[in-house]
Amino acid sequence: MKNKYSKKLSLFVSAVLVSFSTSIYALEDSDAITNSVVIPMMTNAQVFADFTDELPAVLNYFTNATEVQIIDFYQQHYSDSLSQERKRGHLTLIYQQGQHKIRVVISQQNRKRQVDIIIELKE
Repeated sequence: MKNKYSKKLSLFVSAVLVSFSTSIYALEDSDAITNSVVIPMMTNAQVFADFTDELPAVLNYFTNATEVQIIDFYQQHYSDSLSQERKRGHLTLIYQQGQHKIRVVISQQNRKRQVDIIIELKE
């Protein structure tokens, strides 16, 4: 009889421990999700660098889209840019959303455009 109860007790304890460890894992996953940064990109993007786990976040990709299409795409996501500056063939657009400063840099690379997005906390 004692053996019957000890088996049930050990099964119950095992179930509680598995449940507890699953809860901790879910909490760690949700923390990771809240720390990561989601940066929108063109549908045909060929990503070559993605460092969006934390701030400052950086995403770099190539696209066949035109400069105007890229500008329109980021205006839809971030509204109008605060400033635009063209230097040495690179167009830099500055946006602000809440406490984040967003830089979108567009440059010509052969027949494609390179898009670099940097998101950081504003100073």
